[in-house]
Amino acid sequence: MSALANAPSSSVPPVIEARGLARHYEVRLGLLRGRATVRAVDGVSFALPAGRTLAVVGESGCGKSTLARVVTLLEPPTAGALVVDGEDVTTARREANPTLRRSVQMVFQNPYGSLNPRKTVGAILEEPLEINTELDKPARAEAARAMMAKVGLRPEYYGRYPHMFSGGQRQRIAIARALMLNPRVVVADEPVSALDVSIQAQVLNLMMDLQEEFRLAYLFISHDLSVVRHIADEVMVMYLGRPAEHGTKAQVFEHPRHPYTRALLASTPSTDPSRRGQRQALKGELPSPLDPPSGCAFHKRCPYATERCVSERPELRLVEGALVACHHAENLPAARAVETRA
Repeated sequence: MSALANAPSSSVPPVIEARGLARHYEVRLGLLRGRATVRAVDGVSFALPAGRTLAVVGESGCGKSTLARVVTLLEPPTAGALVVDGEDVTTARREANPTLRRSVQMVFQNPYGSLNPRKTVGAILEEPLEINTELDKPARAEAARAMMAKVGLRPEYYGRYPHMFSGGQRQRIAIARALMLNPRVVVADEPVSALDVSIQAQVLNLMMDLQEEFRLAYLFISHDLSVVRHIADEVMVMYLGRPAEHGTKAQVFEHPRHPYTRALLASTPSTDPSRRGQRQALKGELPSPLDPPSGCAFHKRCPYATERCVSERPELRLVEGALVACHHAENLPAARAVETRA
């Protein structure tokens, strides 16, 4: 059963579901050292209904972007299942995959690198239709102009090139391109991290408006907890390729159960002066995925680690409505809710 399927908000049927999804890489260590396996994603499960946003958070190297590439079928999973609209795309016939790929589209992090500089906005938006549909040129142009209006781009931008636009405008173009095939799911990999703070809220509000209009399901990858708090319905915290905690936004932000989640929240800026003294940095470095620690991967950085944490890996289990991979989640001191800056 998927992780989100255990959550209270799972009464709506999912449009996409991951079941024990994994992505491993074989890495050559050197002439004499042989090979090693990097478990970039190692057993991730979730179920995402239409109109909902699951945010995936964690430090760099935790597997967020790898998960995004697997969910969008840019890379095949090593193990597990990915179900889109009731069909397992990991076992689907090759000829069915293009149709299934249309259901899941991606918005990339860098709006300056994700758009072809040699193509006009109109050509960029029409390209998915040219490849995947039988629409003629006038119909494609009409669809492109209609989508430009929906994302707030003026009609005269149709014949202009990406270098003529700001970062926020380019990301609007990228969002429009992702929606041209009427997908059910949009994977957004750090979609506002390259933008000025003043522009981030505009793009996030646009994404939320489009989600409401088209009933889109968002898998939202981010390291910025203030952004996540603005847009997410569910939050999954990842550490070294595995989920550490998974619950509703309120559960994760107001009652974090995993020590790693608490450390992430405590290290973010707060608008409450009384809580600024509680800010703390995560101790230690993220372990190498080539040589992860035994037992709980977080135990070398955890102030509550015991011998059991060193020897036994915790699995996700329900703790007061949220899913937590910690042996001692029920016995940790109560955590204060952390208010991230807006």
